[in-house]
Amino acid sequence: KLGDGGREPEEVTFCGGGLEAMGWSPEQEVVVFVDCTLNVVTMNSAYDPINEVSLQEDTFGDREFMSVGWGKKETQFHGSEGKGARTKKKEEPVEVDLGSLDRRVKISWREDGELFVVGFLGPYGRAFKVFSKEGALQFTSEKCCGLEVALGWRPSGLWIATPQVLKDKYVVALFEKNGLKHREIELPFNRAEEVVEGLHWSNDSEVLIVRTFKTSSVKSCLYFYTIGNYHWYVKQFLEFDKRILGVQWDAKYSEGRTLHVLLENGQYEVSRWDFAVDHSTGQARSDESLVAVIDGSQVLLTNFRGVVVPPPMCGFTLKSDRQVNGVGFLRNPEAPWDSNCFFVVDSTNKITFYQPEFTEGTVRRLAGVKTLPKDLELGPGTFSHWLWLRNDLLIVADGSNFVKIFKIAEGKLELQLSLEIGSPGDRIGCIESVSGNAALIELLTGQTFKLTLERGIGLEESTKLPEFCEQLRVHPTGKVYSLRNRQNLYANGLKIASDVTSIFLTECYLLFTTIAELKFVDVANGDAIVGDRRVERGSKLVAVVPKAARTVFQLPRGNLEAITPRVLTLCLVAEHLDGLEYHKAFDILRKERINLNLMVDHNPGLFLENLDRFLKEIANVNWLNLFISDLQNQDVCREMYGSNYAGREVPAIDGYSVETKIEQLCDRFLSAMNKAESNERYILPKITCYVKKGLLEQALQVIWDLKKSQRQEGAAEEALKYLLYLVEVNDLYNVALGMYDFGLVLFVATKSQKDPKEYLPFLNELKRFDEDYRKFRIDCHLKRFEKAIENISRYADDEPKFQEALQLTIKHGLYPKAIVAYRSHAAYYQRICASYGDHLRQNAKQTDASLMYEKAGDYAQAIASARNAVDWGRCLRLARLAGHAEDELRRLVQALLPAVQEAGEYRAAARLAKDSLKNDRQAVEILLKDHLFEEALLEADGDLVDNVIRPNLDEYLQTLTQKLQAEKEEFLKHKDRLLAVRVEKERKKAEPHHDEEDGRDVEDCDLYSDVSTVASSRHTSSSGRSGKSHRSSKNRRKHERKLLSLKQGNPFEDIALVDALHALVLRICGPDRQHHIRSVCKVAIELDRLGEAKAVQRDYGALFGLVRYSLDAIWIPEMVVPGSGQDVEATAQLTGDLTQVQNVQHYAMIKPHQRYKPDIQSISWQFEVLK
Repeated sequence: KLGDGGREPEEVTFCGGGLEAMGWSPEQEVVVFVDCTLNVVTMNSAYDPINEVSLQEDTFGDREFMSVGWGKKETQFHGSEGKGARTKKKEEPVEVDLGSLDRRVKISWREDGELFVVGFLGPYGRAFKVFSKEGALQFTSEKCCGLEVALGWRPSGLWIATPQVLKDKYVVALFEKNGLKHREIELPFNRAEEVVEGLHWSNDSEVLIVRTFKTSSVKSCLYFYTIGNYHWYVKQFLEFDKRILGVQWDAKYSEGRTLHVLLENGQYEVSRWDFAVDHSTGQARSDESLVAVIDGSQVLLTNFRGVVVPPPMCGFTLKSDRQVNGVGFLRNPEAPWDSNCFFVVDSTNKITFYQPEFTEGTVRRLAGVKTLPKDLELGPGTFSHWLWLRNDLLIVADGSNFVKIFKIAEGKLELQLSLEIGSPGDRIGCIESVSGNAALIELLTGQTFKLTLERGIGLEESTKLPEFCEQLRVHPTGKVYSLRNRQNLYANGLKIASDVTSIFLTECYLLFTTIAELKFVDVANGDAIVGDRRVERGSKLVAVVPKAARTVFQLPRGNLEAITPRVLTLCLVAEHLDGLEYHKAFDILRKERINLNLMVDHNPGLFLENLDRFLKEIANVNWLNLFISDLQNQDVCREMYGSNYAGREVPAIDGYSVETKIEQLCDRFLSAMNKAESNERYILPKITCYVKKGLLEQALQVIWDLKKSQRQEGAAEEALKYLLYLVEVNDLYNVALGMYDFGLVLFVATKSQKDPKEYLPFLNELKRFDEDYRKFRIDCHLKRFEKAIENISRYADDEPKFQEALQLTIKHGLYPKAIVAYRSHAAYYQRICASYGDHLRQNAKQTDASLMYEKAGDYAQAIASARNAVDWGRCLRLARLAGHAEDELRRLVQALLPAVQEAGEYRAAARLAKDSLKNDRQAVEILLKDHLFEEALLEADGDLVDNVIRPNLDEYLQTLTQKLQAEKEEFLKHKDRLLAVRVEKERKKAEPHHDEEDGRDVEDCDLYSDVSTVASSRHTSSSGRSGKSHRSSKNRRKHERKLLSLKQGNPFEDIALVDALHALVLRICGPDRQHHIRSVCKVAIELDRLGEAKAVQRDYGALFGLVRYSLDAIWIPEMVVPGSGQDVEATAQLTGDLTQVQNVQHYAMIKPHQRYKPDIQSISWQFEVLK
């Protein structure tokens, strides 16, 4: 090895016989030597020997196969090859003289460094052996003649590749690590023309390069192979005039698939390769979503609008004389060409343009291609990134950072301009179309340039992407989407998603896949993700058929899958609806099982304007029935399919609303169907409309009219049969019976397969009654009691019929209907009102009962009910209507006074005593009971003031002073205790081990409300008692009383104190108390009780101020917590401090309105003369 200076070599080990090959492990920890005596020597990085094994030993290895005696190989299971593998003949190898075989030794490591393989010349021809990194032999290859020197182990570890010469073909054989041949890749040349010199796997195992040497022309070639669906494709072919000395994939992950090639003349080439799907990009219906796949000298073409063909099959195969290196589609077509036109570039840079031809019919297939008269030769050069921008313009990258613009003239290419992009050290990574006159060019640094061709040729810097992105997509709006392979997705340089595996840009949406999901980005709505769905893991987007919603994926194994995502389907339906293509839209909705209300809700105004056109286009009556049956009073664009209608605003439409959509649409449909020329074809849709509206009688009437007209034989029977599909047979029979037409009843009954014994006796009985009573009996049978009352009320003077009606009214509570029905018959009307009054009185509705008794003329009962309702005004009015004398009125008022006072209506009681009883003293005494001193002064004369009001006032002033002092003491007691409880809690929290004690308190308490959530993991043991959340209401009230207990030591004492203080503050400082204090003081001043009044005002003022200035100490900020369970839980989870979490949970048990200090409004209650 080289010394520290890098110039003088240093000897680290010695091999006497010389070396045949050596190779370092990928992690540079183990080195393998094979000497000239075919000994395999493994050493560590310090060149200390690990093991030595001879390749000439006739041993299989440590993991030799064992036979368990299950018979011959031909009788075993052959997997996917089937039974035909028994008789399949093995390829006969070419017999070669061992002396003529290449004796070189080849070493190849597996990517993980655990195994390596050594290829050598054995006694039966070339073979290989597999060793572990410790140098222990594991496997030996099976005997296969024709193997050659080149050897390459796929980094994923699946296959070991080596060339093999068979009798009639030249292949790359793929072996498993156990030495058994798995499959082979047939090479497109024979051994006499080209010799495989090397096999080079890309680091991601996706690409296999077969390096060959042409003996006749002394040229080296590189074939790029990829596999898909068990088929090997030749994706690229490079030919070099000089011999290749070395090929190496770059090991840096950031470099992607970068290939380094060193030629014999010292030329060094670096190229970067990425996968891309070549597909047509048109957005019109004429675009067939054509995809082209390169496979050696063939181009496999499939139009996914017509067919979905699994690879390696295709719709059409285009063959070329040479290997194909490039294919592309016309990006901005002009007549007579379309977006399906494409070009093919072969290995000599010859460009051929094609126009595909398709069959006519429901399913369009690719019939062939027509060569356009434009076969053009570019000549030698390292061209890449081909872009057919428009009919007459071609853009291509030449070398690292040059772009050439060619004018496509008749039969030749005219170079218009050659531009250098960036600095000399830059490399072009992508060229994408922006429009017919512009293209976007991206360098490997992520810098983009916009090339404009409209007025002259211009080049300007554009967006600088955060990193180089292999894929660019430009929307017609100018927005640029870029994707770093299997990584980040950007929109105008801003990251919108990560772990993205593929993208596809459509007219309205950008589709992208992650490892197992397909997502949709709304281009017009700020790049919001509006939908997603699961897909098979590893699926990648291949094509999205424009104007058809078909989306094609390629699965990891290479097969294809086509789906129709709901987001794209709804977008397509919207286009059809805007274009009034109702038949196409309906057909899609029906096939995709999308709610048919979308036909209306997409644009209600447009649909209603074109209702006649809708009926003409939807000629299938069954489709109309399906549509009408599916109508709902909801806007599906907002509820079901909101992702496609974000930000949608529906203008108001006269006479239309979502809440009444069914009724309004059915009415419009009925109107349009009745006006139609051939309205008989709409019989079933009419029936469906009536059923949807719940008008079964009208539906039956349509069928009955059709039956009676007899215009079409059997039409009525078919219509009835259809109606029986919509409505249950017994319900329909009852509806027919309710129409009182026995002919219709029998028609329905006979067609509904009902047993005649069930209905004939009943019908025969009904026929014996007259018409009105028959209708009454039918209505009673159908439980249509209100109609029954209406029918029987036609018997004006028939007492038995009235008694029957009255009993029906009492039984089913039909009083309002009966009152209306018998309004014109005074006697029956009053009897019904009297019965209604009895009913209301029994249900404790005394006021209503009094009104009914009045209508019945029973004033005594009316007064009694009004008296029970304490409606003293009505009692007096009814008494006067009844003609009561003054003495009777006085006795009535005297009896009412206690009840009115018990109801708290002291002013009303005083008015009764004064006006009706003419008793001023009693009126004053009643007012004084409620301490209404001002009103009492107004009603009293001098004697009553001195003898009644003054003594009562003196006594109340003394009581009021004592009450204010008691309230002050109670307030201070609760306030001081609350502060003490809080101090004690803070002290306990500061002590060691307070968490355990607090935890025990929580465990022993079931008083947390439903809004509290214990987020800490140390409380999970309480989950076993979750059944207590279903306790009875009685137990809940018991626990609420326990929660609000003011007993000292209660763990929730502070909550009880807050509850008590809140009620006390409202009582002391409320507006009613302030008005009362002012009123009492005012009367005291008037009656010369200045001293007592001053004391009351002073004491209340002091108490009022004390309460007001104590609020901040009682209602602390920690008490303000959210009020809903979800908010409390979120607060608990977002809070990192356990103490704060516990506070949130604790204060959440306080009633929401008590968590804030009361809002005290002070009025002008004080008198200046008392200050």
